[in-house]
Amino acid sequence: MIEGSWAGYPETHDLYFKFKYEDFNKKWEDKFGWKFYKPLAAEDKHLYTSLHIPTTNNVKAFCEQVLTIVKLTIDRLNEKQLQNEITIEKGDKGITKLEKFLKIYEIEIPQMFEFLRNLQSLRSGLMAHTFSKSDKNCKKAIAYFALNDENYIEVAKEILIKSVFTLNTLENQFKLNNTK
Repeated sequence: MIEGSWAGYPETHDLYFKFKYEDFNKKWEDKFGWKFYKPLAAEDKHLYTSLHIPTTNNVKAFCEQVLTIVKLTIDRLNEKQLQNEITIEKGDKGITKLEKFLKIYEIEIPQMFEFLRNLQSLRSGLMAHTFSKSDKNCKKAIAYFALNDENYIEVAKEILIKSVFTLNTLENQFKLNNTK
């Protein structure tokens, strides 16, 4: 700013994710008339504001941020709207509902769903229930993210990057940049 160069977009992974998250949700609502991600309750707004890249390489900081990103994305999927257009089977949850919704539009993105399912498994196996590296799906997620005691910060950045990539992919598939 001092040099007269204005920033167009946030440059850190966490701030860019927040920017993209809001931008995507607005574009989606402009096109479809409903929010892709349900708004946070007032009691949960701190999740959005506290999302950040961990500053220390420890499991507690990492787990808190993974839990937050899952709550903002997977847990906030507008399942009610998604399921209006699909056939629901017993046991279908957010990610499966999204996958079925996309299939209606002939969109299949297996890598995106692999990421989302591994992210959900990581959250479930490491934090949501109890810290359990013995859980089969959690072990698979740890391998997917190549997570170890030395790379929590890097994996957190990777999760934010892939989350932005997910939003960009959906934005491109649904041509959300063409809405006014």
